[in-house]
Amino acid sequence: MKNYEYSILPEYSPLYPSLPYRYEDYQKISVYCRGDREALQRFLPKEFELTSDIFEVFVLKNNEIKGLDLYSEGGVVIPCSYKGIKGACVAFEYVDQDDALCAGREIWGYPKKLAEVEFEESEGKITGSITRRGKKIIDITFEEGADEMEPPVLSPRLQVKRMPHPEVDGTDTNTIVENVLQDVETKKKILGKATLNMEESSQDPLSELGVKEIVGAVYIEGAFTLTYGKVVENLQK
Repeated sequence: MKNYEYSILPEYSPLYPSLPYRYEDYQKISVYCRGDREALQRFLPKEFELTSDIFEVFVLKNNEIKGLDLYSEGGVVIPCSYKGIKGACVAFEYVDQDDALCAGREIWGYPKKLAEVEFEESEGKITGSITRRGKKIIDITFEEGADEMEPPVLSPRLQVKRMPHPEVDGTDTNTIVENVLQDVETKKKILGKATLNMEESSQDPLSELGVKEIVGAVYIEGAFTLTYGKVVENLQK
């Protein structure tokens, strides 16, 4: 039986349980890309400053979670800073279950959308893709074999949690949230090379990130705990 303690809608049958959530077993392929600085800054919340032109595109498959229903996801993570705090913002994020969608948006401000997520291993290759409304907006093929690279700073996560106001054109929640994964375990890590394709989509404009080159790729199997974040600042509504 899940432990439901949040006063969220509907109270008699909440969509997701209280924190923490333990991700016991996940597989993830990450592609590190050099992008266009102007494009990367444009896809960050206006409060954040870009700190690197190297960003991450990923697809992740969860095999065991304690808390949420099993789901998989993918997205784009852009290094940034806010008033001296260096980290990274999940600028695009896609999941295939509604409880993960709403928990991510409502608790921390992750910009999650529903999409189809595929993750497969065959003939020495790992493929991962995100398809939304008929567009394959992320399509990765990973193969083992590459030199070590220094990835950009991607933690803590810095997100802007905005919720619309019910009475006027504006917000009634507008905060900067810092979130750090806890009890992180790396069970397996393989460096590799990857190809990346992003189909053009007006609703999900990942193809406009301006990828100039792929500078590295990695496959990871691991675990972590997702729990409460920290409100860095309440912004003017």
